[in-house]
Amino acid sequence: MNVIDILLIILILSASALCIFAIIYLKNLIQQVEAVRKDVNELVAKTKPVLENLTDIARKANRVVSEVENYWDELDSSIKKVRERISGLTSLKRYTDAENPVSELIRNVKALTKGFIAFWQAIKHR
Repeated sequence: MNVIDILLIILILSASALCIFAIIYLKNLIQQVEAVRKDVNELVAKTKPVLENLTDIARKANRVVSEVENYWDELDSSIKKVRERISGLTSLKRYTDAENPVSELIRNVKALTKGFIAFWQAIKHR
């Protein structure tokens, strides 16, 4: 046996050992990748209900916001109506403050009514 044959045998043995090591290493690597894949699948399975709940919450929040907007519009229109009524009352106040013959007539009729009631009461008590 030559030195070349011995070196060739050592080379073949080391190549075989390298192949066995590569196979074992790839097997471990595949197991780790499989474990990561399982973890990712589990994470996805756990996040689906959370996302569905978030979708429901977003839908409900949207409904609440639209209802609040409708209530706000109603409140705004009510405030505008009250303002219009108050402004109408202030304009009526100007008419009542002005000298108006009808208001004088109403005051005179009220005074006559009170006088008649007092007169009638006095006659009844006699």
